[in-house]
Amino acid sequence: MGKFPIADAEISKIWICRRCKARNKAQSKKCRKCGYDSLRPKRKEAKAKK
Repeated sequence: MGKFPIADAEISKIWICRRCKARNKAQSKKCRKCGYDSLRPKRKEAKAKK
């Protein structure tokens, strides 16, 4: 997690669409842009660069 617990709490409320990469609210069941129903939580840590 980061240095800012309030910001981390807000990031944990965001869900990302696996099809179009749109940001969605936590209570969403499907994507607001494309209607796809497969959402993942936003990653807490940045991916490592190769």
